[in-house]
Amino acid sequence: MTGVLLAAGVVHAAPAARASGSTPERIVSINLCTDQIVLALDLGERLVAVSSLATDRTLSVHWRAAESVEAVPAALESILLRQPDLVVAGGFGHGRLVAQLERLGIAVLRVPEPASLADVPAAYLAMGRALGAETRAQALAAEFDAVLGAPAAPSGTDALLLATGLLVHGEGMLGGDVLRHAGLANAAGAPAFGGQAYLSLERVVASPPDLVLVARGEASAPSRSQHLFSHPALVHGTRIKPVPPSALICGTVETARLAASLAAPEGQAR
Repeated sequence: MTGVLLAAGVVHAAPAARASGSTPERIVSINLCTDQIVLALDLGERLVAVSSLATDRTLSVHWRAAESVEAVPAALESILLRQPDLVVAGGFGHGRLVAQLERLGIAVLRVPEPASLADVPAAYLAMGRALGAETRAQALAAEFDAVLGAPAAPSGTDALLLATGLLVHGEGMLGGDVLRHAGLANAAGAPAFGGQAYLSLERVVASPPDLVLVARGEASAPSRSQHLFSHPALVHGTRIKPVPPSALICGTVETARLAASLAAPEGQAR
């Protein structure tokens, strides 16, 4: 069976794969973001294994559910031992592994990481159709839209969203769309910053935004972004607010909750 690509809410597959119409009974996920979807879909015993990051409390929204599922490394032997009829992978990476699986006749479903809020419910729905869990997927998509709510009007507040190591969430990234929905002007959208890039602390200090959102959890490893909390050039003129990394790494209902909270007046108040 050939590989399958999920993009923009649509499952693309070779005609033979679509024609079979069979529902996968042994599913292995090898990507943190696909872990989040398959765990939320509540597939029961059909979900054989997830990635080793699925139980990370800082990165994974569904870490509790993941603790009841076997975790496997993204390695050919480990996956084959679970005898999957479908492997779910991210949109990038694991290229050699995916090619090996496909040569052995194992179907692979590629799921690109969301670049916008609209991509999240679309992924739920498309994955639900592909995995035989449409009812649950529809409920998740509806919950996402309900939690997200309407976008806020532009507030005139400049914001910068930083991940570990001063990786900025610019335009075209999920975090950038979170800022747009909240009515915040993305400081990373300026030509000086570009889209996805690593910033120096000096760069941030030279042109400080009104609000800096730092994706950091309680268990996060030490990072250069920690310095933002105490830098004298930012403490008095910029509001610094921590946000959960798990809400930004992968698109989930927690992402909608973060966007809605930032859109609320209290989410932007100094």
